[in-house]
Amino acid sequence: MRRLLSSITVKLTTIVVLILLLSAGASIWIVAVAAEQLPQLLPESNQMRVFTLILATVGICAILDTIFMSFASLFITKPIKKMAEMAQDIAKGEFTSRTSYKSSDEIGSLADSLNKMAQELDNMAYMRKDFISNVSHEFKTPIASIQGFAELMQEQSLSQEERSEYLGIIIDESKRLHSLSENMLRLSRLDRQVLPDKQTTFQLDEQIRRVLMLLEDSWAKKDIAFDLDLPPISYEGDEPLIQQIWMNLIANAIKFSPDSSTITILLASKAEGVEVVVADEGIGMPTSIQQRIYERFYQGETSRMDQGNGLGLAITKRILTILSGEIHFTSTVGKGTRFTVFLPYIK
Repeated sequence: MRRLLSSITVKLTTIVVLILLLSAGASIWIVAVAAEQLPQLLPESNQMRVFTLILATVGICAILDTIFMSFASLFITKPIKKMAEMAQDIAKGEFTSRTSYKSSDEIGSLADSLNKMAQELDNMAYMRKDFISNVSHEFKTPIASIQGFAELMQEQSLSQEERSEYLGIIIDESKRLHSLSENMLRLSRLDRQVLPDKQTTFQLDEQIRRVLMLLEDSWAKKDIAFDLDLPPISYEGDEPLIQQIWMNLIANAIKFSPDSSTITILLASKAEGVEVVVADEGIGMPTSIQQRIYERFYQGETSRMDQGNGLGLAITKRILTILSGEIHFTSTVGKGTRFTVFLPYIK
């Protein structure tokens, strides 16, 4: 009977020892404590065998702990250390830093997220440099013109006609600088704005007619006619922001329309919002330009660069994003461009 109990005890001890192998850093300590208690539990004849088993278990635990730590260092600690170094590089502004670690586990997901963040920051840094470059160029051209023609006006031999011509150029370039400054400030405010400002109820058709009156000097010079279909529609929204949409789209249509042409403006109520169409009979846009028209400072038609600064459509796109609206266009070279704006009703 005692032999049977001893055998059972040895087997149970072996099972306990094997279970203890599954624990991490505390396994050796637990086995050592168990070894101290075994002399009180087992007959003297079995103690040596059990002690030998325990010592073997301790050795195996030590080996497994070493293997585990090496594994952790190679597959866990090392990639995390690399990602920490990458985060430090990003903090210093080195957005080209990347980690090559690939895995389907949580660490791999962290590495992918870190790479994506670095890519987005790199893109933003590039856009910022490009923005500064474009701003410098846009300001440089009119300032150079103003300076040049102001110096010419100091000549005493100029005729009154020449003085008037140079003064007109200075005034036009000053207006261009003013427009550029206003648009940049407007775009800067819109970049920080997430939701519409004060919501008011107004007549959308009357707002569009008011914009046409504000732009009368531009279209009257080109003898442009308008084909209007503006039924009375009441709309609740951010009135100043929405007016800026029509200002930009109609001004663009006038800018690219030939003399004595027609601009069509249509207003319609839909199930979930209102739709406005602004279509011109102008020069149209090739596919290469269509892909970039919402980029800041981009001006596809270089012959009319003195008439704008390439911010109008970027502002329009940003406003519609804030208003949860949409804008689409179709354009054919030599036949014109058609913009369609959808503004949802406030729920």
